[in-house]
Amino acid sequence: MREISTVGVIGLGTMGAGIVEVFARGGLAVIGVETTEELAERGRGILEASTDRAVSKGKLDEAGRREILDRVTITTALADLADADLVVEAVPEVMDLKHQVLGALDDVVAPDAVLASNTSSLSITAIAAGTAHPERVVGMHFFNPAPVLKLVEVITTVRTAAASRDAVVDLAERIGKRPVVVGDRAGFVANYLLFGYFVSALRMLEQGHVSREDLDTAMRVGAGLPMGPCTLMDLVGLDVCHHIGDVIYAHSRSPMHAPSPMLERMVTAGLLGRKSGEGFYAYARPGSGQVVPEQEAAASSGTLSRVGVVGTGEIADDLVSRLRDGGYAVQQVADPRDTEELGTLAEVGLVIEAAAAPGGEMEDDEPVEAGGQGEELWEVLGEICGPQTVLTTVNDEVAVAIGALSGRPETAAVLRMHAPTGNGQVVEIGRCSATDDATVALLREVVTSIGAEPVVCRDRPGLVVDALLMPHLMDAVRMLDEGYASVADIDTALQFGLGYPAGPFAMIDQIGAEEVLTVCEELSEAGGFAPESVEPSPLLIEHVLLDRPFTG
Repeated sequence: MREISTVGVIGLGTMGAGIVEVFARGGLAVIGVETTEELAERGRGILEASTDRAVSKGKLDEAGRREILDRVTITTALADLADADLVVEAVPEVMDLKHQVLGALDDVVAPDAVLASNTSSLSITAIAAGTAHPERVVGMHFFNPAPVLKLVEVITTVRTAAASRDAVVDLAERIGKRPVVVGDRAGFVANYLLFGYFVSALRMLEQGHVSREDLDTAMRVGAGLPMGPCTLMDLVGLDVCHHIGDVIYAHSRSPMHAPSPMLERMVTAGLLGRKSGEGFYAYARPGSGQVVPEQEAAASSGTLSRVGVVGTGEIADDLVSRLRDGGYAVQQVADPRDTEELGTLAEVGLVIEAAAAPGGEMEDDEPVEAGGQGEELWEVLGEICGPQTVLTTVNDEVAVAIGALSGRPETAAVLRMHAPTGNGQVVEIGRCSATDDATVALLREVVTSIGAEPVVCRDRPGLVVDALLMPHLMDAVRMLDEGYASVADIDTALQFGLGYPAGPFAMIDQIGAEEVLTVCEELSEAGGFAPESVEPSPLLIEHVLLDRPFTG
């Protein structure tokens, strides 16, 4: 195996310059190549600006910065790569251009030099067709920003020599990266999973299920991800997302990766995200990450002072405590079947049903099902409470059923409380078509008062968090079941490439495989936002039946 000590990088845009910095930080001699002096100077400027920022943040001293820059040679002559042990192309995602680059290198570098592509989605097998020596071609996919993110996907083809693969894996480890070795498939690991998730999120927006802000809050806070899908797509660039999505779909023909008409329209209109100054959000200027605030949603009247909580148990008692801490007078009714006790809720402005399912049976010998107290409760509350009292539940009823049974659909909704993540806690507010805006505003205010972040959406199976997260996890299980990558490599790819707090299989083990399966089955029956993505994987079913974790 050839030891790599000198590396060439062709293409010094944001990614290419970042890759140059990574190698130079790792102690290697680096030769950066661009087509013109102007582009070469731009690449040098990107490198210098990045190391300047590192110094200003105290992550690098001036001597270290100078050492990094001294290891780098910037040139416009491809022939200067003659002594390179590895050359990474980071040119635009155009197959003909990549073929030209690799073909030209055949006459420049040594026969045993390794050639790598930083493509994010194109086939490495197809790229390798541009050289007379495909056995020395691998994918070496860095993630943006390359100096920060640890993941490197090392992609092999049926022609890639083991020595080429091993040399690149060894190098990635030497420079402090986390390499995962995968086969040549559109999107590889991280982007394939990420873009299936993006498509489902875009369908939610297209169908008016949730606002962009609440969609982002749902996944950032509710699922604990580094940022929501709209913010992330704006950061990546909507044109880049559109291109990568098209490439993945062209190879996979998977309906869950079908191009989004909304995304295509936005790109056509020049709404490219941060780079253009406007995408899903408007920014202070092109290239800025500062979002321009828009007019806030209608606020609650602020007249709510009394809240009723129906039921006892851990959830109900926690709600009572948090509502009182939020400044509300709380009337708790222990037994949802006690009509006389329910009468004490006549003057409250909000009723939250949070009764735990009893372990026994009702007096009429009809068992009480978990997550709900039946039709009678809502009929009684509809008669007892004032006409403006909002009725809601943290259990499994749907908003339209509460509205129909109580006779007040305008003031009916559901609440779904999610476990806290490292980013906080989300409480989803599910509304039906009749739920009025005043009800939604009141519930937003209440959720905020108990220290959680509200997400408003239509009341459909999975609401937002589960409807996006569970199919995303199921997609990872399918990838494993197809033998494409291991549990460790898939978890590493999403944790170190996308910044997830844990990989998908670690998440499944934490949530419970049975819960993931149950939600996906419900979404499959209801149609979901990407029906193909929720078809239960036989491998997940096996893990549920055998009670086997994926990790550990």
